[in-house]
Amino acid sequence: MKSIELILSGVARRDNCLKRFAEACGGRLVKKWDGKSIPVVVGNLNGADDIQIECRKRLHPYIVIDHAYFNRDFNLSWARFCVNNYHCTDWRDSDRKIPKVHEWKHGDNIVVIPPADKIAKIYNAHDWLDVITSDIKRYSDRKIAVKHKSEGSLSDVLRNAHCLVSFGSVSEVEAMIYGIPVIVSTHSPAAPVSNKIENIENLVYPDRIRWLHSLAAAQWHKDEMKQCWQRIRGQLYGNNRNL
Repeated sequence: MKSIELILSGVARRDNCLKRFAEACGGRLVKKWDGKSIPVVVGNLNGADDIQIECRKRLHPYIVIDHAYFNRDFNLSWARFCVNNYHCTDWRDSDRKIPKVHEWKHGDNIVVIPPADKIAKIYNAHDWLDVITSDIKRYSDRKIAVKHKSEGSLSDVLRNAHCLVSFGSVSEVEAMIYGIPVIVSTHSPAAPVSNKIENIENLVYPDRIRWLHSLAAAQWHKDEMKQCWQRIRGQLYGNNRNL
């Protein structure tokens, strides 16, 4: 069993989250990864992106912590814990509380959200927007509305949306709750309920409840680190399918 190293970021709210998890998993808090242990990073800053790139290249297991899918707060009192991916894409049963879903909506535009710069770097997806736009035009002549991170509000661009096409972000979760179907990559938290690009004019409207319960099981409160580690330990030493 490999040891765990939690890589300090120098940002108090992030490092406090690492310290809580370190107590549960028995890992070491360090400033620099040794390249051998299983690294735990929070977000993509302060070199965390490079660690993820190296792990993915070597098929080396790693853990990413970031803001929760629901109950999001600045200090990471709730956070998601994902193994070998920036988002959690596996199915898991849960009876945790989930947000209320809205009825499915129908609009005219195809909203496209390209990956943020750090995500594009980690997953080598710099040309994703060009490729996906070309793919969309093969199957639909609808207007394409591109929304980059931090540009405007998601709710505004979704008001007249036929669907959301995105690489992988919490926006897909928000869109599905709002009632907009999505088409996403395999790295997205909405991958289990995604439509296919070739079906963009014949969308399927999946059941969202079990999937949302699954996402709820991927996020943990700061007082649940022991339960969180039990789940993560099983993923780490059970399979590496998300690499």
